Amino acid sequence: MNSPFANIFLALQQHIQAQIPAITYIDQDLGQLKPGIRPPVAWPCMLIDFEEFDFENMGDNVQTAKGTVVLRLGFAPYSNTGSNTPSPYLEQALGFYDIEWAVHRVSQGWSPGDDYGHLIRTSVTTQKRPDNYRVRELRYSLAFQDYSTKPGIQYVPASIILSPQLQFPA
Repeated sequence: MNSPFANIFLALQQHIQAQIPAITYIDQDLGQLKPGIRPPVAWPCMLIDFEEFDFENMGDNVQTAKGTVVLRLGFAPYSNTGSNTPSPYLEQALGFYDIEWAVHRVSQGWSPGDDYGHLIRTSVTTQKRPDNYRVRELRYSLAFQDYSTKPGIQYVPASIILSPQLQFPA
């Protein structure tokens, strides 16, 4: 893949799959968790998106990109978490926090590759929904440099420069 975003997505998807097998579905965020519809995902899920990337020119057509990687975690409703809920059910109902914490532990400071910076958590929010699905959004900043449009430098082969047939004036 040539796109930095495709490479980041694939590396992150593989990283989370290997580190947190409890997350059964990882995909691009295409709005699958919009309120009002039965989400077409397996639970628990993680959807990945890239938001608010700004680009700054460094010169010679090289740019620095800085933006936000959004990890949206979705959980099916399990049980009530009220104060009268029996302990085993309460622990299972709150288990999504443990998965979220595991995602953070393997994401904070992780880099998708040598050409990229490290993920740094900037915020966590809960999506308020009219249904009982639980959606948590973890946001990480990420920076990288884009050299894809830098003009190529052409070199003259040394064999031409050093050729004995070339006569240089004295």
